[in-house]
Amino acid sequence: MEQIENFLKHWPRTAVFMLAGALIGCVLWMFLPQQYIASVRLDLGIDFNRTGKLNELEEARLIGIVEDTLHSDGIMEKVYEKSDQTDFRSFYDRTQIYRTNEDWSLTVTGTDPEEIGRLAVAWLDEAYDLLYERRTHAIRAEALRNELDSLTRCVQDMGRNITAAVCETDPEEIFRQIGIYTDAILEEEKAANGLSAALLIGEKNPKQLELRPVSRSMAANTLLGAFCGLLISFAIVWLPDKDRKQL
Repeated sequence: MEQIENFLKHWPRTAVFMLAGALIGCVLWMFLPQQYIASVRLDLGIDFNRTGKLNELEEARLIGIVEDTLHSDGIMEKVYEKSDQTDFRSFYDRTQIYRTNEDWSLTVTGTDPEEIGRLAVAWLDEAYDLLYERRTHAIRAEALRNELDSLTRCVQDMGRNITAAVCETDPEEIFRQIGIYTDAILEEEKAANGLSAALLIGEKNPKQLELRPVSRSMAANTLLGAFCGLLISFAIVWLPDKDRKQL
């Protein structure tokens, strides 16, 4: 084709455009801020001895509550307060969670590797403490429910004229205790915020912090610039002759 022949004929122009593109790519790399990503890991699992076999929907719901807790505004606002950022939503958008089986990664992206590393570890601390606190409340709620079940069985036995040794003989006292346990369970469930007592929390290890660049390297930017120069040079041969002579 005529355009291909014209492109090959003017190879010096192509070389100039590629060199110019490579130089521009190199300069841009030097002046554009570099992006880094800091990542910390947290092992979270499910104690199936407590839950029994779960279907996919039940397991997804349990995991979803954990993810919402890890990336909740309550936690992220505390981390944000330790940063140099001026806009919470912008900061929040630079944080993400990745999950692989029982391995959860909490990541922060930014231009200052020292700051985002510090913030990732702060996020790990806040998340770890909140998960433990809510799981403690969930375990208490579970224990209280067991006590409530015992009292309920006492009421049922009384209706059948069966009196167990562990049951109070005064019906009013039993119903009073049922009320106390019910209120206590509601309080603990509220404090647990939906988190399951079956959540298994691994050890916190801030030394596992990983920090790596996510921006393109100088070599990649240079090659990309040279490639853009090649494309421009190739595009020129498709211009009308009048426009081409001006280049």
